[in-house]
Amino acid sequence: MQGTEKKTFIRLPALFSRKRKAEAAAGAPAQHGPDMGQAPGRGHRLPALFSRKREAGPAPEKPDRAGAMMQKLAAAMPEFMTGSGAEMERRLKAAFGNKDFSADIAAEKKQNAFRWAAAFIMAAALIAAALTQALGAGSENTTSFERPGFMEQPVSFDAKVKARFDTEEVIRNVHIVIRSRGLDEEEKQERIRKTAKNLKKLILGENESLNKVNSDLALVEWDDETLVRIVWSSDRPELIDSGGMLNRVAAREGEFVKLTARLSLDDISEAVSLAVRTGPPLLDGNADKSLDMIINGDLKRLNESDEGASLVLPETGAYGVSYIWETEEANYHILELCALLLLIPLIYKSRYSRIGKKVAAAREGVVRDFPEFINKLLLLLNAGLVISAAISRIAAEYEERRGEGWPRRHLYEEISAMQQRIDKTNASLAYELNVVASRSGVRELMRFASIISDNIDKGSALAEKLKAEGDLVWNARRKKAEEAGRIAETKLVMPMTLILLVLVLITIAPAALEM
Repeated sequence: MQGTEKKTFIRLPALFSRKRKAEAAAGAPAQHGPDMGQAPGRGHRLPALFSRKREAGPAPEKPDRAGAMMQKLAAAMPEFMTGSGAEMERRLKAAFGNKDFSADIAAEKKQNAFRWAAAFIMAAALIAAALTQALGAGSENTTSFERPGFMEQPVSFDAKVKARFDTEEVIRNVHIVIRSRGLDEEEKQERIRKTAKNLKKLILGENESLNKVNSDLALVEWDDETLVRIVWSSDRPELIDSGGMLNRVAAREGEFVKLTARLSLDDISEAVSLAVRTGPPLLDGNADKSLDMIINGDLKRLNESDEGASLVLPETGAYGVSYIWETEEANYHILELCALLLLIPLIYKSRYSRIGKKVAAAREGVVRDFPEFINKLLLLLNAGLVISAAISRIAAEYEERRGEGWPRRHLYEEISAMQQRIDKTNASLAYELNVVASRSGVRELMRFASIISDNIDKGSALAEKLKAEGDLVWNARRKKAEEAGRIAETKLVMPMTLILLVLVLITIAPAALEM
């Protein structure tokens, strides 16, 4: 800030000097300040303001003792700890140019010195704490440790023990577990007495008192306050069982039930008996468990009975419960009807499946037999027959073989029917071949029809084209056979996997049975 104020103060007189020169050139009286009879303006006060500020000078700074101490520490430390000043200067100049970075380097060294000092102080503190703990752990006076309270979690720690006998000495690392404090007999009996005193309040549940029990009792198994275990028994479990459930159907007002509570804490136990008097049961929709208990009891007696020639289902059960029996017979006709309904979409979808299979089989037959047909045709053409005579010869041979019992083959059936139409109507061979090829939908047969048409129309070399076509269809047939073989291998993966699993089970079964 000091340099900025000085720079501003230097420029202001030059500004006013230029202004006075301009006014003098225009013939106006120059304004030189209040001492020359002119009204003081703002421009006249600025030099005085900055002059006073310059005369006052900056406020004295407080001495930075911590900074000075860090600076001395940085000077005392070697450069490998605080950093090389030359390296810092090189990097700063590479980034910011050729300037004076001595202040930045000094500040960086002071910061590094502070970090080293803080690290040394922390290390010294940790070393002192570790030595204190080690010396304390080795003290022979730390032989007493307070146990946790009763039923609290145990505490464990590691220790070192030194054992001496005569001139022999061993040192071992051991693990010590401090279990929770146990109770003496008086304390246990006091806890049991306290539980017995509060027992009536613990088991009331939603009842007002034990003299008028009309809902289930809360027969707890533990007293959370004293940690005493409680085991219950009842002399009339058909009214109130050992779990505290009141049989709302069987219970009548004024009946007495004796409940016995066995209170135990470690090896101390005591039996406490409580007399319970039933009130009018509350049939508020919570009698399901009671009815289930009665039904189970009657059903057990019914299933164990073997008297009489027939089994008679009772209309009334224990405690006046009435029964209405309904026997259910499995109606499988509904399942059959559902299965039929599920089959209807499948049947609808498979309306044309047989026709589709037949068409697919015919096309497969054409593709399979076409290479053989081409070879026969080439053989006849090379023997000197024309195309029409060669096809007529192949059709006649097939009809002869069919008379001997050969199976039907779709390609030859089509050729034979085509030849019969040609013989009857004197139709064109090219036309009939195109009709047969279009109807079959087989690409190879369509190409064959095109070759024959070109030969008839243009007189192209037929034998060479049919030989190339024969090679092509034979290669396609070989590839298709290889693909079918790969598909068959894929289908065999699952059966082979199952066989392998069976073999593995057979192998490991004896060892598994001996374990």
